[in-house]
Amino acid sequence: MIVIWLVQLLVAFLIYRDAKEQKMLAPVWAVLGILPMFGYLADLVYLVIREARPSRMTGQPPASL
Repeated sequence: MIVIWLVQLLVAFLIYRDAKEQKMLAPVWAVLGILPMFGYLADLVYLVIREARPSRMTGQPPASL
């Protein structure tokens, strides 16, 4: 149980860093990533939204799959 919580905390931290870099609402995404049972769904939603947004680093849209 503790291992699952630590993994969720680590993923929330990584999402926070990436969201901050992408100029998204980093604290909100981090809190959503930590919430029990909702965190993994929020992580997947973040990945979908992040890929759909144009890249802030290069100014070009993300590559298609």
